Parts: sequence; structure tokens; C-alpha cells
Amino acid sequence: RFSVLPAITLDGIIAYDIIEGPVDSQHFVRFLKVHMPFTNPYPGSCSVIIMDNCCIHKTKEVHVLIE
Repeated sequence: RFSVLPAITLDGIIAYDIIEGPVDSQHFVRFLKVHMPFTNPYPGSCSVIIMDNCCIHKTKEVHVLIE
């Protein structure tokens, strides 16, 4: 089984990662660190990050990266 982490904009997929097995917080943080340079401060383009209520989205390290 594989998991896919996509970064999607109105123009389409700008980045993705395919991981064997489930995504944990370490994978998610690594993905953000690599792909956050594609984002901009609000209200610029690519400035909104949407995440669900998954526990890997709630870590302190993710919060620091997003803020």
C-alpha cells in the first residue's frame, strides 16, 4: 500500500510525494519543509494550506512551519 501527499493549486498539482505505507508526522513535516518554498504569505498566490483534522497535522512542528 502507498500513500500520496499532494500539493495542489488552482493550476494543478505542483508537488507530490509517494510513500510506501501510512504517512506519519515525520513524513508530513519533511514534505512541508521541501515544498513550503512554493507558498507565499496571505493573501498572495499559493498562500492557503488546507488540512483536515488528522493527528499528523496537529504537531507543534507543523504549526511552526505553517505560521
